[in-house]
Amino acid sequence: MHTRRRICTILLFTALAIGAGAQSLTFEPLSYPSARMNALGGDHVALADDVTTLFSNPAGFQAAGPQFTFSELTANLTGPIFSIADLVIKIVNGTNPLTLLTDTKVQSLLTSLYTAVTLNGPLAFGYVGNGLGFGFFNSSGLTFSTVGTVPTITAGVGEDLQFIGGYAFRIPLPASMKSTLDLGLSVRTFAQGNVTLSESIISFFSLLSGFSPSILTSQPFDLDVGFGVDTGIRYSWNDIITVGIVGRNLYAPVMRNAYATLTDFTNGAAPAVTYGSLPIDLSAGLLFSPRLGFLEAYMTGLKVMLDYADILDFLTHATTATNPILHIGLGIEAVLLKVLSLRAGFGDGYFSAGLGIDLTAFKFNVTMYGSELSTEPGLRPAYNLLAGLEFRY
Repeated sequence: MHTRRRICTILLFTALAIGAGAQSLTFEPLSYPSARMNALGGDHVALADDVTTLFSNPAGFQAAGPQFTFSELTANLTGPIFSIADLVIKIVNGTNPLTLLTDTKVQSLLTSLYTAVTLNGPLAFGYVGNGLGFGFFNSSGLTFSTVGTVPTITAGVGEDLQFIGGYAFRIPLPASMKSTLDLGLSVRTFAQGNVTLSESIISFFSLLSGFSPSILTSQPFDLDVGFGVDTGIRYSWNDIITVGIVGRNLYAPVMRNAYATLTDFTNGAAPAVTYGSLPIDLSAGLLFSPRLGFLEAYMTGLKVMLDYADILDFLTHATTATNPILHIGLGIEAVLLKVLSLRAGFGDGYFSAGLGIDLTAFKFNVTMYGSELSTEPGLRPAYNLLAGLEFRY
């Protein structure tokens, strides 16, 4: 009975029943880390040559592919992962947390900590090509953070499910123009669950030393469900210069179901419900794919990309608007002998680099990049390592 009631509520919500609720929230957009895109400085809305087009610009469904992905295992490590792992191992092995907190290195680490582990997959089923694009993806995450001198640490465990579907069509242009013009529309639906634990550092370490599943089930749990409408345009001249513009979350209502504990959710208790939306994101980008002449025997797919993301953030979500430098994405990619991809970029105010190996049955990617956790460049940097396998055809 409770399950049926919850399903009916979600269906009513997706039928636009929430309108303008008495309570309103602005939610953070869902992300799906990509080794290739992060090496290139972030998403590029003019680029359309693989399944990541589902997340960048629906107008690219016409030019991309056909490309098919059926699974993925990609891990994104953020912050001082190995230092945190070392602390956890010491506590589990019986080291007194109070002893660790007297270490100056540990004190420095915990003053302003942000560390996370995100795993994409194994659900990563998608297709783009011939104007059609659709996919179903999952992402799991674990985060630890502290801010300032308050001795409190917050841990979060989350799971995201996303479904994307859309279509792009080509507007006929005279052959003499040597150009293509594509328009696209897509709809994303999602469900995002998060368990949050917030404790003093001493209490948190004590919990780790005697960890049990009941610690998580007794913490607050939020379930966000919603959808978003994206539309885009992509113009290409002679396959050399391409311009793309995308409007994400043009209509993106979200409903949050807040439960006192995860156990309340599993038992079907009534949640506290609030409504809100994802912020509109208008982004534009330029792609340059030069002809290489005789070099194409050794190097293919040279691409240079420049984007400016979330152009209107100072209007659409002014309270979380960021410095213009953080909006710039620059990337360059070259494919050697059709197997090895070399990548470099600049995004979120930091440089990035990576490589990919295409072995037909699967692709291996590794990337190192920086990200900014604040609204100004350099105030709270985070360093990331992303590696994984993508099973695509």
